[in-house]
Amino acid sequence: MLYPVRNFLSSLSLLLFLFTIAGCDTGEKEVRAEFDKHTFDQQVIDKLPLYDSLVAAIIKNFPSFQKFIRVEDSYRSFRYKPTSEDPDVFIKLPPAAEPDIDPYYTRLGKDFIYGFDIFKDSSVKIYVRNTFSSKSKVDTWESLSYYPNGNFRKRQFPEKDTILNKNWQYWARFDKRGVF
Repeated sequence: MLYPVRNFLSSLSLLLFLFTIAGCDTGEKEVRAEFDKHTFDQQVIDKLPLYDSLVAAIIKNFPSFQKFIRVEDSYRSFRYKPTSEDPDVFIKLPPAAEPDIDPYYTRLGKDFIYGFDIFKDSSVKIYVRNTFSSKSKVDTWESLSYYPNGNFRKRQFPEKDTILNKNWQYWARFDKRGVF
C-alpha cells in the first residue's frame, strides 16, 4: 500500500519542482540583449600601450607578489583592488612594487582600471570597469587579459571577447542582478 503513496509524493515533488523552474526568471533575455548590443570600448583599446607598460611593471615585480599567492587558494593569484572590501583581496601593493605600478593607475584613471590579478604563470587580468543597466538590471564586467604565451581562452555566452593582439584579449561578462 505504501507504493502508490510514494509514487504520488514523487510525482507531486517533480511537478512542484517543474512549476518552480518555469516560474523563475533567470534574466537570460535581458542578459542576451545586453550581450548582443555590447561593443568593446575603443578608448580601452587605444590605451593598450599603457596597459602593456603596466603589465611589464607588474611582471617585473612578480617576486613581490609571488610570496602572497597561496597554493591552497582556488584562484592562485595575487588580486589587487584598492577599493575592495573583500578580505581575500589585497588593497595595498607590496612596498617594492608600489612605485612602479601606482603611476599607471593614475594615468589610466578610475574609468579604465579598478584592479588586477597576477597568476603563477605570469598572465595578468586587468579589471577595467563594471557598468550596470538600471533598465535591464544587468551588470557588464569588462576585463583585459594578458597572456604571455598567447594561450587565449575562448569565451562563451554570457561572456564575449575579442583578441587585440598576440597577447591581449578584451572580454566582458554579463550578469543579471537579483537572480539568486
